[in-house]
Amino acid sequence: MTGLAPHSITRLVEPLLSRGLIAEAAPVAQGRGKPSTALHLIGSAAFSVGLSVMTDAVSLVLLDLAGTIAAMHTERLEDTAIVPACRQIARLIDGAVAEAGWDRAALVGIGVGVTGYFIGDGARLNPPQLLDAWALVPLDTILADAFDARVWVDNDGNVAAIGEDMLGHGRTTRDFAYLYFSAGFGGGVVAAGRSLRGRHGNAGEFASILPTDWPQPNLETLRRSFVETGLAFADIQAMLDAFDADHPAVGRWLDTVTPSLNLVASAISATLDPEMIVLGGRMPPALAQRIVERIAFTNPERRGFHRPAPRIVGSAMGGDATAIGAATLPLRAAFFDRDGSAE
Repeated sequence: MTGLAPHSITRLVEPLLSRGLIAEAAPVAQGRGKPSTALHLIGSAAFSVGLSVMTDAVSLVLLDLAGTIAAMHTERLEDTAIVPACRQIARLIDGAVAEAGWDRAALVGIGVGVTGYFIGDGARLNPPQLLDAWALVPLDTILADAFDARVWVDNDGNVAAIGEDMLGHGRTTRDFAYLYFSAGFGGGVVAAGRSLRGRHGNAGEFASILPTDWPQPNLETLRRSFVETGLAFADIQAMLDAFDADHPAVGRWLDTVTPSLNLVASAISATLDPEMIVLGGRMPPALAQRIVERIAFTNPERRGFHRPAPRIVGSAMGGDATAIGAATLPLRAAFFDRDGSAE
């Protein structure tokens, strides 16, 4: 596949073997000649932590070098103020690493996905009001100091799309748009197998397609729909814990937000022409399926043809896509960056 001579492969592989990053397996016979030696990554050689910071909760993932998820945890945020939140998150990290039995010295770094958009000044995000303490501050340096580790920060939609690319539909699809449903609504874009972030890191802010007086298709408006029917969930996580996709409140919400989703999907199809639009974030699979059945594109016929449209699918990820995507950021930068430009 590489076109490299055997001695070149040997020269490249030997230092990786000596550093304990890869190992040799049993030789594999492939036709005549000396059998090839199979190589595989040693997952325990390095690992990363991925965090998803939401308005009401935080999710954590431990991801090893081989791409194996070793731990997944979600907790409600006891306090959204940044100092006590960091203390809670640090305890969560320490507990997860200890439970996995991993050596903290093998930690490459911590990726963090935070809801909100970049204001164009480093890692300063503008999140919803419920995360006011996280707004407009240099999160990369604040979190690096709090966790005593290298930290990568991106918005939740971008890292969720990266997670889908690494461990979900991206394994078979190189071009897709990712719709991120949580307290807000956003997303990310993967084009030709790479994350498309845009000049300021805000590519995929699909909520901005909608006029200001159109309904936002987020899970907070769905929670309010349940409240209006008498089910007063305290927060989104409580709603998701007891979610019933066939409840009348869900049908009312779908009737309200489907025109908004149709506009967003049509705009994505017309401007990006992806193979697929993935419904993800904190979206329950049963709700994603109901949306898949409803979305319609603006796509008039011409000479008997419609413009090819992307498929609408639910996420192929299990667990929190933002935390998983965030966990890939340090490992990609250290080992897998295609441009060799690790941040």
